[in-house]
Amino acid sequence: MASAVEDALLYKTLEPSKRPTPFEDVAHNSYLGFSVDSAMGIMSLGELTFLAGAPRANHTGAVVLLKKDNMHRLVPQHIFWGEELASSFGYSVTAADLNKDGWTDLIVGAPNFFDRKAEIGGAVYVYLNPFGHWDDQARPIRLNGTYDSMFGMTVSNIGDLDQDGYGDIAVGAPFDGDGKVFIYRGSDSGIETKPAQVLDGSDFDVRRFGYSISGGLDIDENQYPDVAIGSLNDSVVLFRSQPVIHVIREISINPQYIDLQHFNCKGRDGVCIDVQACFTFTAHPEHYSPHITLVVHFEADTERRKLGLPHRVTFLGRSSLEPEYTQTEEVELHRQRHPACHTAVFQLHDNIRDKLRPISLAITHTIKPVPPRRHNGKRLQRLPPVLSLTPSNTLHSEVNFLREGCGSDKICQSNLKLRFQFGTRPHNTDFFTPLPKDEDGVQVLSLSDQRLVVLEITITNLPSDPLYPEEDGDDAHAAQLLITLPNTLSYAGSRVPTQMRCQANQNGSQVECDLGNPVKRNAKLKFTINLSTANITTETTELTADLLLTTISEQSDLDPITAYAKVVIELPLSVSGLARPHQLFFSGTVKGESAMTSLEDIGSPVDLEFVVTNPGKALQTLGSAFLNIMWPNELANGKWLLYPANLTFLGHPDTQCTPAGALNPLKLQSASPAGSSLPADQRVGRARRSHPEEEDQVMTKSSNGRTTPAVAASERRKSLKLDCLLGSARCVLFQCPLHSFTGQAVLKIHARLWNGSFIEEFPSVSALELLVRANITVKSSIKHLVLREAAAQIPVMIYPEPGLADQYWIPWWIILIAILAGILLLTLLVCLLWKCGFFQRGHHKDKLPQYHAVKIPRELRPQFQTEKSGCVHKKEWATHWSDGTL
Repeated sequence: MASAVEDALLYKTLEPSKRPTPFEDVAHNSYLGFSVDSAMGIMSLGELTFLAGAPRANHTGAVVLLKKDNMHRLVPQHIFWGEELASSFGYSVTAADLNKDGWTDLIVGAPNFFDRKAEIGGAVYVYLNPFGHWDDQARPIRLNGTYDSMFGMTVSNIGDLDQDGYGDIAVGAPFDGDGKVFIYRGSDSGIETKPAQVLDGSDFDVRRFGYSISGGLDIDENQYPDVAIGSLNDSVVLFRSQPVIHVIREISINPQYIDLQHFNCKGRDGVCIDVQACFTFTAHPEHYSPHITLVVHFEADTERRKLGLPHRVTFLGRSSLEPEYTQTEEVELHRQRHPACHTAVFQLHDNIRDKLRPISLAITHTIKPVPPRRHNGKRLQRLPPVLSLTPSNTLHSEVNFLREGCGSDKICQSNLKLRFQFGTRPHNTDFFTPLPKDEDGVQVLSLSDQRLVVLEITITNLPSDPLYPEEDGDDAHAAQLLITLPNTLSYAGSRVPTQMRCQANQNGSQVECDLGNPVKRNAKLKFTINLSTANITTETTELTADLLLTTISEQSDLDPITAYAKVVIELPLSVSGLARPHQLFFSGTVKGESAMTSLEDIGSPVDLEFVVTNPGKALQTLGSAFLNIMWPNELANGKWLLYPANLTFLGHPDTQCTPAGALNPLKLQSASPAGSSLPADQRVGRARRSHPEEEDQVMTKSSNGRTTPAVAASERRKSLKLDCLLGSARCVLFQCPLHSFTGQAVLKIHARLWNGSFIEEFPSVSALELLVRANITVKSSIKHLVLREAAAQIPVMIYPEPGLADQYWIPWWIILIAILAGILLLTLLVCLLWKCGFFQRGHHKDKLPQYHAVKIPRELRPQFQTEKSGCVHKKEWATHWSDGTL
């Protein structure tokens, strides 16, 4: 005995010792030996090792590995501890070679393992053998059971059920319903965590099914191990293993590529594909060769139909009860390793759109059930074979289209690009007008009476780099444009090229446009989508449309694009005006305010009419509108300019304009009751303009003496403009509310030109232009209201009366004296300059250099000396230059 503590091992060989051992806490009330098993190849190959479970050790549970030493004692080698308190780790143990590496792996049950959040009730730990080198860092694979199932109460090595070379285990969960047993298959990775089979006690009317399991015994001698499962219902259920066959499949497709231009169907027009499937099988033992019939199911366009898209093929050999895209046949296999084949033919539909995605094929085989035979009961009936779970009984393949327009690599890399702009189109015309843009370059839609807005879309498929056109820009197969519209817009039709087609859903919120199949290289498509604006309200501030290009060609940058435009509500209000008469004259003498007894004393009359037009609906739902008039009533120096006498709003007598005190502030009345109603040609005559004045009553508006002139002397005899915006006049703002009205409203203002101010300030100005401005404003909570033609200006030309400027002419004798004085001054200036020598010229000899020569006697001259000597001498000159200075 390796430990002196009582109950440390299964049996005792030594007397108790007073020295503690490393396994003392395992021995103390640990239930060591509650579960036991033994196997070769746990600690070392060829050596037997014992497993002993201690489900209460250290309150978590433990499993001890023991081996027999030379003294025939059990010696502890390693301890596995449970990970959770009271999990009963070690309640059951078994050993099996799960991954077929020659080393035995360990399986430990912990039926009381609990995790409330994950609803786990029981666990089984699978320790893969690290070639006998066990340590505390071993990380098991944990299999979990359902809540309160006591999963792992029983674990058992049941042998190799399917004879694939990997050991299999069974795990009991007797409190999972009426009890269940889970069959797990071994694999290269150790174990398949998904159970290969689940045996349920409710199928056999047995309760607490799976309380005990025994496997590894071949009851019917078919060389496959069977499993017996016990319960607490006084029942044992025996499960016999069926022989497992492994089917080998080979698929051949002819032609390998689909050429839509090559019709190859026999006896009919169209493109056909032959799919040949050949089958053979192997089984254990090798002499086992049952006669089996495989049911083979051909199915085409599987992946496409999963996406909800229509299929593109029809099997020619299908039965009338089968869909077009399927065909079912039977293949008989008489013995192992003898293949049998069958060929299915399918034809492609005409005018298919998707010419790039391959035709996917799924070929599934199953064993046709054999009717049960009558047996005598003396011997167990032979069980029919079943298919192996791996590999899958469904084989997937595909047939690709012959890709044209995809370059030499046969990979279609398109380069679809999209541009858009909103606009309008007059009814029954092809003329498209883009919406205007604001200062930020964003298009703006002005709501008035138009019921449609047009979205123009341009799509191109051009190479991104013309120098390397082979990189992209290939044909775009099955290209589509998906348009998603908000609630404010709906689809109202389209104008597209002949190769395109657009359709919308029932409420017009989504539009799908087929651009072509394919959209060829260097193609350009331009089309328009009509959008109804019937659902736009006063709260709508923008138009959006989500645009998404799709194609089955390769293009990674096809991101959604949002078409955007601002929405403003354009009020159809406009204002215009005119002056009657549009030309006025001033003359006479200056007359002060206190001397005036009637409006006729002020000056020439003028009537200004402002016409406000509203061809649309009344404004009560949008806000309050006002007519504003900038009335030039004073000059810049404060003198009267245009005196407003009265104001009349035709058709709206109750409208009150403000400020009312600015109208006729001097309270002057017309001298004749009909004076203000006379025709313009009678009221503006020369008799009216030449008004007698009194010299002793001449004064200005301010009565504080003469003010600064409104125009400088240098500006006289010129044309001037009197405008409040330029600062040359002062204005008073008349504001008239425009209550709910449609059609036209006319505002008339009768005024008088203040004669005295023009005589004082502009006596010699040839012409003046007086501007009266008017505009319309709207007060509303709607921020995107705009007025397009809501301003006007009325020019009134003002001229001095002929003869008024003559009084400012200069007498002729003054002009003559000024000329003579100028001549005399010029003469004195010339004389003064002559005395100063300004007009004297310099001597020529003083300015040019002089040449002085010296006379040489004849006999001394060199040319005469040559006659005597007979030789030629160089001439010698004696010269002296003088520049005129001493």
